[in-house]
Amino acid sequence: MFNGTQIPPPLHQFYGEMCVKKDSVWFTYKARIQAHKRLEWLDFHSQLLLVWYAILSTALGVLTIRHSTILGPDTDVMATILSVALLGISLAVANRDFRGRAMLMRTNYLALQKLHRGLPEGSTTSPPPPPTPEQISRYDELLAESENHREIDDRIARVFATGPTTRPLTGFEYFSAALWLIMRFLITTLLYALPVLAGFYAFWNRT
Repeated sequence: MFNGTQIPPPLHQFYGEMCVKKDSVWFTYKARIQAHKRLEWLDFHSQLLLVWYAILSTALGVLTIRHSTILGPDTDVMATILSVALLGISLAVANRDFRGRAMLMRTNYLALQKLHRGLPEGSTTSPPPPPTPEQISRYDELLAESENHREIDDRIARVFATGPTTRPLTGFEYFSAALWLIMRFLITTLLYALPVLAGFYAFWNRT
């Protein structure tokens, strides 16, 4: 305190906070781009899995008309399991609405990108002017307009994006992002291959 008046923070601290605000918008829209890609991946593969399981279920149903034990004595059980899996995927896809969520996320990150472009830039010799109250309010509105991105979306976005370095990746974040991408690929591949592998196994080991 000085003569009853609080000493204001240094100018470089104030402008640093404004710069972080611009960086926050950048990190947010990059993470939501990744969230949009994740939702599109889920929508595409969930729809494709529906078609794939429906084809397999239909093919097995046609084959069992002439060969009721083509996969052994438990052919009817395997056909039932395949039908239940198809029903489960159908219900999951309908309830999660991946397509609608992906479209909403795309609209949101495009608006965030537009807001980021409108925020003032600084230079090497002068700090950036602070964002206007309208810009700050708009940012808060956009955060509330759609579902939030996940932490893994933020990590993957930072792995592949080039831009501000105010939030460098830690070794754990890099590892978790790589592990998540690998596990997503393996689980998706397994969902496609599992019924085929189970069918071949039952066919070659039928008695």
